Amino acid sequence: MANYNYKRGYTVEELEVLLVQVKTEREKYLQSASDSGSSYSRIAAAEIEKKFNGIMDALELLAPEKYQKTNRRISLSGVFGGVIQ
Repeated sequence: MANYNYKRGYTVEELEVLLVQVKTEREKYLQSASDSGSSYSRIAAAEIEKKFNGIMDALELLAPEKYQKTNRRISLSGVFGGVIQ
């Protein structure tokens, strides 16, 4: 499988165009994907996600003011015995 690295050689505008294309590709895939769970389906979904993540990494690096990292942590309090109180 390919490793998609868009951090060099692309402008922010080009990356935004690619992002739209990958989002469209992902939507088409999700609409046409069957629930069979075949290995082909998992590979295709993984490749689309790799492209998306590569583009987002590059946008976060090149335009941090517009594309902020989304490293948010969620913590829950009040969980006792697996039941949220």
